[in-house]
Formats: sequence, C-alpha cells, structure tokens
Amino acid sequence: MECTNKYCLFNYFEQCCHESEEGYKKAIPNELDCPSSLRMDFEQQLYNLADECERLLRYRNMKELIEIRKFIKSQRN
Repeated sequence: MECTNKYCLFNYFEQCCHESEEGYKKAIPNELDCPSSLRMDFEQQLYNLADECERLLRYRNMKELIEIRKFIKSQRN
C-alpha cells in the first residue's frame, strides 16, 4: 500500500513494507501515529537518551551507582 510516512522504518519508496502480515493489515497509511509504525526519529531519540545516561553514569562512584540501581529496580516492580 502507498504510504507517505517518511519517518517509519517500514516505509520504502513510499510503500508500506511491514515485515509481518499482521502488522501490514493493522497499518494506517499516511499517519504518523500508525499502530504498525516504528519511527526512525523515536529510535534516534532513544539512542541519544541512552548515550546521555551512559555519560552521566560514567562519573559516579560505586555508592551512587548502587543507589541508582536500587531506584531503577524499584520502578520496575
């Protein structure tokens, strides 16, 4: 199907090329918030955020790292 969502990782030559049939059927062409879309700009933001976190953690001492780990684990429960 034709799709103009240039931010989607499954968009190739303005065509939806989703890797699964289920994802292809759920796709809503020409929409940024398509339920089957994996957006390149979101992926890039995620990598930038991970890099920033790594830079911030690099200069922490062991006591601070343990506290950060405890905080992260408490958020997952």
